[in-house]
Amino acid sequence: MAKNITKYSVFLGSPSDLEEERFEIENVIKELNLTYGNQNNLILELVKWETHSAPGISDTYTQDLINKDIGNDYDIFIGLLWQKFGTKTNVANSGTEEEFLNAIKRFENKENIQILFYFKNKAPLSLSEINIDELSKINQFKEILKDNNVLYSSFNNLDELKASLRMHLPKRIDDLKSKENLDLNNANELYTDSNNLENDEFILEEDLGLFDYLIEFENLLSNGTSALINISEITKNIGEEFVKKSEEIERINKYPNPNKVVIIELFKRVSRLMDDYSERLKLENAIFYNNFKDAIDMGLKYINSMEYMDKDQYKENLISTLTSTEALYETMPGAIDGIYGFHDAIKTFPALQSNLNKSKRILDKQLEEFIFSLKGARNLTGEFINEIKYKLSRL
Repeated sequence: MAKNITKYSVFLGSPSDLEEERFEIENVIKELNLTYGNQNNLILELVKWETHSAPGISDTYTQDLINKDIGNDYDIFIGLLWQKFGTKTNVANSGTEEEFLNAIKRFENKENIQILFYFKNKAPLSLSEINIDELSKINQFKEILKDNNVLYSSFNNLDELKASLRMHLPKRIDDLKSKENLDLNNANELYTDSNNLENDEFILEEDLGLFDYLIEFENLLSNGTSALINISEITKNIGEEFVKKSEEIERINKYPNPNKVVIIELFKRVSRLMDDYSERLKLENAIFYNNFKDAIDMGLKYINSMEYMDKDQYKENLISTLTSTEALYETMPGAIDGIYGFHDAIKTFPALQSNLNKSKRILDKQLEEFIFSLKGARNLTGEFINEIKYKLSRL
């Protein structure tokens, strides 16, 4: 039977240092069309200068050519910033800022438009990578967002951005749909589709169903949790070993003329201990984070695929998923605090010998990366919890 499909256009604005993010957002849009879009009889179209503008010449300035090609028919503006603010235009400090100003002007004119803005973090960021002038412009722009009542978010890596958009875009489209007196000329394009959305490249994804998502979600979460438990255990073990080795060093130092051969051998054992832990931590951290971020992605597909259910069953499933996810969320601060404590102990370990110092430096880097992963995983979990609560609030 024929059905009406509503199209929403999503415009993406950013400087040139976010090329990978711009590419991957297109995949997120395609995924949402499969899950959220199919369930709600709508389709999302990504609009960006690479696909919706063309080479040409302008009698004003280059950005104005892009503005005219893109037009003002998009429903959602997504802005991204990282280390570059962009090239100054005739009317703004960068093309991205000008695109944002066009979007905010439409909002102020009471058009039905939503604005999402994200800032990329990177840790650790070396001093050589920091451009003070660009950073100052970005901080000033954040104040402009605040002045215009725009609530922005941040992400540490590509996976976090993709997960955030999977949650945030449906929420803001729901806002567009619920707003009264829609301007159909600007917000929607209706057309009739006698079949499903035509997109052959998703044939394998379309074969997946509710229980496939649920099983994969639980498996991935279990794998990530197991890796986190392994990290906790090996951290506890190396902590105990460090206590023993520290006591050994103290005992040796009590002698007026300690045996240098014994000391060097002890340092080598401590160095090997650090190296073994660094390698294990690197491996387990990759398993933990990759499984965890994939679990959140699968969990989003799961909760987006259950909307066809009876209202009571839908609510029961959401509450069950919320309860288990909140329990996991509450355990994460303890893991973060534990690693912080161990990291502080490593940083205060004295510089005694070259091999030991090298091992300490490598371990310090691995611990920083793991803390970064832990915080990112907790942010993703928090966003997932908020998405479930949002869906429950609409029942």
